[in-house]
Amino acid sequence: LGGPTASAMHVASSSRLSLRSHSVFSVTNVSVASSGGFVLGERLAVSDSVLRFVGVEGSVVSSLVRCGGGTVGPGGWLDLRDVWAVGEASSVASLSGVTLSGGALSIARCAAAGETLVSGLAITSGVVSVQCNRAGGRVLQSSGDYRSAGLPSVSVVPCDGCAAALACFDALTASFTDCVCSCRAGGVGGACLPFDVPPAMSGGGGGGAQGCVSGVTLTESVTVGGVRATACFDSVVFSGPITVAVDLRSMDAFADALNVTLRHCVLAGGAQLRIGGLSESTARLMPHALVNMTDVTSLEGTIVLHGAMPQHSSVLLANSTLRATVDGSQYVPTTPGYTIFRYGPALVLDGVRLLSTRFVMTRSTLVCGGESCAAILVERGLGVNLSSVFYMDNCAVMSRMHVMYALASDLRVSGGSVFSIQNSLWSAPSREYYKGACVFRDVAVDGGSVLQVVSSNFLLGFAMLIANTLTVTGGSWLVHRDNEFRTAYVVYVAKENGVAFHDRSVWSILDNNFTHGSYSSTIVGMTSSWALPSDWRPTIYGVCNEARGPPVTDYRSGLNIWTPVTVLDCGACTVDAVCFAARTSSLSGCECVCAAGGYGDTCLPAAVPDGLGPLPLSDADDTEVRCVHGGSISSVDDPDPGVRGLCFVNVTFTAAIVLDLSYFDAPQQTLNITLLQCVLMGLSVKGSGVCVHLTVTSSLLYSGDLEFQGHFGTSSQILVAGSAIVTTSSHAIAFWVLLLVRTRRCGCSITVSRGIGTQFILPMLWFLMVAV
Repeated sequence: LGGPTASAMHVASSSRLSLRSHSVFSVTNVSVASSGGFVLGERLAVSDSVLRFVGVEGSVVSSLVRCGGGTVGPGGWLDLRDVWAVGEASSVASLSGVTLSGGALSIARCAAAGETLVSGLAITSGVVSVQCNRAGGRVLQSSGDYRSAGLPSVSVVPCDGCAAALACFDALTASFTDCVCSCRAGGVGGACLPFDVPPAMSGGGGGGAQGCVSGVTLTESVTVGGVRATACFDSVVFSGPITVAVDLRSMDAFADALNVTLRHCVLAGGAQLRIGGLSESTARLMPHALVNMTDVTSLEGTIVLHGAMPQHSSVLLANSTLRATVDGSQYVPTTPGYTIFRYGPALVLDGVRLLSTRFVMTRSTLVCGGESCAAILVERGLGVNLSSVFYMDNCAVMSRMHVMYALASDLRVSGGSVFSIQNSLWSAPSREYYKGACVFRDVAVDGGSVLQVVSSNFLLGFAMLIANTLTVTGGSWLVHRDNEFRTAYVVYVAKENGVAFHDRSVWSILDNNFTHGSYSSTIVGMTSSWALPSDWRPTIYGVCNEARGPPVTDYRSGLNIWTPVTVLDCGACTVDAVCFAARTSSLSGCECVCAAGGYGDTCLPAAVPDGLGPLPLSDADDTEVRCVHGGSISSVDDPDPGVRGLCFVNVTFTAAIVLDLSYFDAPQQTLNITLLQCVLMGLSVKGSGVCVHLTVTSSLLYSGDLEFQGHFGTSSQILVAGSAIVTTSSHAIAFWVLLLVRTRRCGCSITVSRGIGTQFILPMLWFLMVAV
């Protein structure tokens, strides 16, 4: 409702709201968008009757329910349940001039964004009963808590308890047993009201099953939330074009934390998992959420995160493989003007706002196929605010067109936050003009924040990042360090003079290697052509970069940066160039020494999340096979003596690797080599006469060849299963000179099996087998 004085309901000061003789006035399941809320006038009178507000939410300027005078007399019940005042600094109710005289006031599971829950009530007789309420971001638990929230005298019922004063209309209640009201004649419903009223929608509560849904296949859409503080799926298959929604708003708002867990789950056949559902104002009232998604496999499925996350939350996607295609995905964009387009995303960030929240995607692979595909789709903007972090770490993303594509949306990193792409591989080798791997409308980094791209490989076409404008202000830091860029442009800003650096903000370009990508064999640039007005002097450092091989000394001709760059020699360090200066006290050699509030090797403004990087090696004897979990590596070291194999799980190889079995020193032992859920740029296996069990499962060979050569010993087994091999060379699999030794006990076998999601593009497959 419009206007600064508009109200959802307004009783004039000259009028009276009077409830007598078993009357009921009930406001149930209502969402309010007005500055005034419910105004009950100055002459309220409730006796032997019920005035209730249940399941009401509103963003108001001051109080959602306001009353300037009146009495709740004998037998009167004012019931406030699940009332949420989400406007900044607002309260649930202001009862100035209202007197509780022989009646009852109950307040249960209500929440106020401000520090005050209910204010102004005078009590001559009667009881105020309270249970499980929030004000100012905390759960009120004691009489002292309620006193500071505006209620000096209350009877506190624990969150997991029950009481007749909270649940029943006393005049028509015969008894209260096992948390159930038993009604007298004339009492109706669970609360024994004088009249039947619409039931409140189920909201947060303390009960409900807290265990995991485990080992089942879901084939129908379902919404999870209700009375639970936990939503857990373990080894569950989400099958078919269904939507499973985890609604944080309907979960237990008064729990210590909300827990959403997925372990070893599979999304297939167009299934969507949607997690979220909070506005930014509502998110500030909820307990923090812990969303953990580990070992998830998606085949034509989509994970959708939408809305704001509660403050101090954590979102983790780890050790997972998500694949989707434009033709197979069932996701339909909801941004106006884009609903007819299809992008086949594996992950969607829809209006995501991170508020003092950690978002980490690590040791995971995202694959997107189709002409217009985007592995990660952004709708309604992506905001990283209030010392939040967004990390893509040790990930591999393969896409025909886009890695991250935003529909009419901006990226904003603010309030001392960090947005980091690190130790990852992006492959999006489109040859089309103006098609970037990462596309946003506008990109803004402000308020002492950091956007960094570190230690990653980019195999791209036209550009890594395309935006209309790039604005870095408020002492913020833009960093490109230790990367290999194969693209025409790293940053392409479409708008003329669309790049702005203000307030001592810095751009550091350190230790990168620039070569051309698939779009052009001649264009290699850090940016599209841009120049700043003469009175603007951004601070840009260029240190130890190479373009097409030689070191870059002239950044205008070498990397197309048409504004002065401070060039430092390799090995030279200054605080501004290699550290986030605002949180750095000094340099020790070239190492940053952090001041208070600085984190990590470069003194970032927000804490670096735990659990980044490859998983540690499991405890094992020196001769046992140890698995490397996650991460990106470019080569495989020679094995130690006695080691009987190799194991890689969810590892991205950034270069072709050669496994020469002659380097193993394990006489009379069978070698076990396993690659599970890996991304490969080429694999060559050279036999040496020993027995080997080689398994390549659920992996992606994205470029290069799969080659076998040499002598594989008695009882060897080679298995390639459930994997995708994509190549444009003359062959995808080659058996060069392969000697297979067969025995009467067990012949060796070579099997290429077509599993779920297996795709082969084989222009020519040939081999020479010599059996002995």
